[in-house]
Amino acid sequence: MSRDFKTESMGVLVEGKTYSGSAFGVNDEGEAVFFNSRIVERMELEEGDEIVAHCIPNYVDKRDEIPWRCIRVDE
Repeated sequence: MSRDFKTESMGVLVEGKTYSGSAFGVNDEGEAVFFNSRIVERMELEEGDEIVAHCIPNYVDKRDEIPWRCIRVDE
């Protein structure tokens, strides 16, 4: 079964990577965006990259600090 998530497309500046391989960025509105290590590795994201990210709201328990979670990045 295939499902398409309704995502928000946004410009994001990658601000930093973690020791575990994930990354954080900020969108045009100043809101934080989380990138899991799988996306960071596959898309070879680096600090300072400006990308178009397709995001969904982050998990409820993390949403107050990091509102968005990236699930896809345009190449």
